[in-house]
Amino acid sequence: MTIGYLYVTRSEIDGVLYVGQSSKTDADSVANYLGSGDYFKQAIAEHGVENFTKTVLGHFDDQAALDFAEIHAIARLRADGHQLLNAGVGGPRTQREFIRAMFQRFGVLPQMPSAWLQAIDENPQEVRDLVAAGADVSTEDFYREYEAQLRQTQDLSRDCPRCGAAVDDVCRTRTGNPSKNHVGRLAPA
Repeated sequence: MTIGYLYVTRSEIDGVLYVGQSSKTDADSVANYLGSGDYFKQAIAEHGVENFTKTVLGHFDDQAALDFAEIHAIARLRADGHQLLNAGVGGPRTQREFIRAMFQRFGVLPQMPSAWLQAIDENPQEVRDLVAAGADVSTEDFYREYEAQLRQTQDLSRDCPRCGAAVDDVCRTRTGNPSKNHVGRLAPA
């Protein structure tokens, strides 16, 4: 049974790409959903939804396989020199732990795109195991990682207009869909 799909959305204006995954597999969502990353949403606002095209790269019936495919797609595109609107490396929300594990095991970091991709290509099962380990996290660890990601892409210098979280506080009101937290608190690109 399909649990989600991997896609890449391309800007027809400047060729910038966004790689993402979605669990909404109904025909309308697959046809119309373009992505939800913070930098990507800024690009949509700037260029208009009509200037973006989405391509589905594959459907998956396992979350770990979908996470691995996303990590691999982002790594390949970055190594090939494409500009991506993705803030992270893809995969599990606990990206810092995954990156740390990749460095400890293979001596690579995402800032080394060719070496990062080579480690993934040459060690797919080990990387899949690291991805799976990163998916099994406590709620507190999930939010610690999510908060670190929000601090990179969100402007927390004012109160959240949706939940009233104070300046510099990351809200935790939408645990079922945390990507919806802090809408309206995007940092300038």
